[in-house]
Amino acid sequence: MKARSFDIGKVIEEMNQNSVDASLQEKAILKAKGIDQIILAHYIILRAEELASKEKFFVRKF
Repeated sequence: MKARSFDIGKVIEEMNQNSVDASLQEKAILKAKGIDQIILAHYIILRAEELASKEKFFVRKF
């Protein structure tokens, strides 16, 4: 899992602005097997992972 709490915070901000990725929402529904109580959790994880994968980390060499 590459996502950090920072990425999860970004997802929450997006959701507060009513911005939801429809394709990820569908994936979350499938992963949750239609259980309404966990669809949101799966969506947050999927979106945070997507954001984390787009970030570039610079590694310092000593």
